[in-house]
Amino acid sequence: MWDDVQQALKEKRYELVLSGHEVNQLIEEEKGQLDPAVYDLTQLNLLKVTNTPLTSLSKDLARLINLTNLVLQNNRLDGLPDTLGDLEKLKFLDVSSNRLASLPPSLSHHSALTTLNVTGNQLTELPSFQECVSLAVLDVSHNQLSEFPDVCSANLAHLSEVRLANNLVQQIPVAVVDLPALKLLDVAHNNIKIVPGEVSDTPKLKELNLKGNPLSDRRFKKLVESERCLPRQVLDYIRQHCPRSAGQEAKGKKGKGKKNKFREEEEVDVLCKELQVLGWGEREGVPSVLVRAPVKEVRPYLVCCVIHHLDLSNDLFKRFISLQTKLHDGICEKRMVATIATHDLSKVQAPLYYTAHAPKEMHIHPLGRGKEISAWELYSSLQREAEAQRKQQKRNVAGLHRFLHMLEPWEQWPCLEDGQGKVISLPPITNSDSTKITQDTTSVLLEVTSSSSLNKAKEIADTLLLAVLQNGLSSKSTEGGEAAVVVQQVRVEDENGGLRVLYPSHTDLAFQQEKVRVIMPVK
Repeated sequence: MWDDVQQALKEKRYELVLSGHEVNQLIEEEKGQLDPAVYDLTQLNLLKVTNTPLTSLSKDLARLINLTNLVLQNNRLDGLPDTLGDLEKLKFLDVSSNRLASLPPSLSHHSALTTLNVTGNQLTELPSFQECVSLAVLDVSHNQLSEFPDVCSANLAHLSEVRLANNLVQQIPVAVVDLPALKLLDVAHNNIKIVPGEVSDTPKLKELNLKGNPLSDRRFKKLVESERCLPRQVLDYIRQHCPRSAGQEAKGKKGKGKKNKFREEEEVDVLCKELQVLGWGEREGVPSVLVRAPVKEVRPYLVCCVIHHLDLSNDLFKRFISLQTKLHDGICEKRMVATIATHDLSKVQAPLYYTAHAPKEMHIHPLGRGKEISAWELYSSLQREAEAQRKQQKRNVAGLHRFLHMLEPWEQWPCLEDGQGKVISLPPITNSDSTKITQDTTSVLLEVTSSSSLNKAKEIADTLLLAVLQNGLSSKSTEGGEAAVVVQQVRVEDENGGLRVLYPSHTDLAFQQEKVRVIMPVK
């Protein structure tokens, strides 16, 4: 009797793990078999034999009546005894990476089995699993199967994963829709040419992997092969474009013309514009913003983010400035609701502080002006300019002068300071010349402040990011050659370090009517 087996018998162990050089020698001495005494360990719950020259198991396996987990990975098994089906308590069976050409028919009646892993064998067919009512995970990847497993039954109410990659399967049956709990179906690298539209009706299906199949629909193939393809895009495409069975088509004949029109007008998502969101801290040099108490009384709402890979060369710089002006006049309601500011990220000294000061105590180097002055001096200067302009032109003032009245009710004025205490933004009036963007700027810190609401500030930031994407102001593009913009999250925190805003978050950038794919960072 082997030492490990003798010890397990003596100590009445519930688990036996056999692996390693000594075990390999013992199995070779037994001509590819286990020590017969293994089958006397009737108390075993787990038997694990891995990375050995084991070629077969005795029919006495049935004596292990308490076995719930049988793990036989990476051996040389070329068959399994039919008595495997007599293990009524068996829940987990892993015989991956062996040389199995078939599975015992008795396995098809195993009502307790929850997980079956037979990946990496030489299977050409499988028994039916319709009576395996507890089955939750089935992995038959890397075999030689030409047909979909017989699992399409409402009786399999727990089956949530079917992995069938790297086989020779030619079609997904329409009946897959009968699986009430199926969440993942992996049929990558098979011979599937057409996917039935009914697949998208599978109640809980979240992920369908079709990579490496000779799909006849070229647009669909391009979508599934894209590295950035999201699971929902695959299912949406199937729902909208893949053919249904005759009965289903007849049912929806009325809407057929509408569907064709939709197909002509809609482009596959891989060809759509793209907003890729990087997590805060995913790239260095992106500051956090700390909000101090005084500003909460005057202009409490702030959202920030960083736009990477901007292209502001030539006329694109003017276009970027112009779209900000349009947003200020439009959705920002003449800056009454919110104000947009943009800074060259390379010129920003972290960390940043959003606060408020008395105007005579605060100094800024205003955009386009020659030197640093106090906020009060700037305000007074703009007032004088406005009055002179009004007298000369005999009409209402334009430019920054229009917004001076917004500061008048406040004893302290809001501002954004950098890590050296320099004011880089004085909303709603101006930015600092020290962080101004130029045609050479490639990464921009976007700042939106509001006295109205946080949601309004987010809406305006969303709108600006969409405008950047639609106006071709990025040097990035998708695999389909469409515009892509890379945005990085910025944290806005309280003085105690608590999170106030992380923008853009998973609830932002919801462009319902736009052909834009938003890729959020993993939570």
